[in-house]
Amino acid sequence: SMPVTCKNGEYEIVQGLEMDSLSIARLKASEKELLAERSIVEDLLPKN
Repeated sequence: SMPVTCKNGEYEIVQGLEMDSLSIARLKASEKELLAERSIVEDLLPKN
């Protein structure tokens, strides 16, 4: 998981960020939460 910005539907990885251990831990926690939320609604998403 990487920090990104979104503009006009285009995602771009944020470059040049220095991340300390607390920031990394929070990013990993957010990633875990998002993956859990996705798995809850996975059956509702269209299959490609």
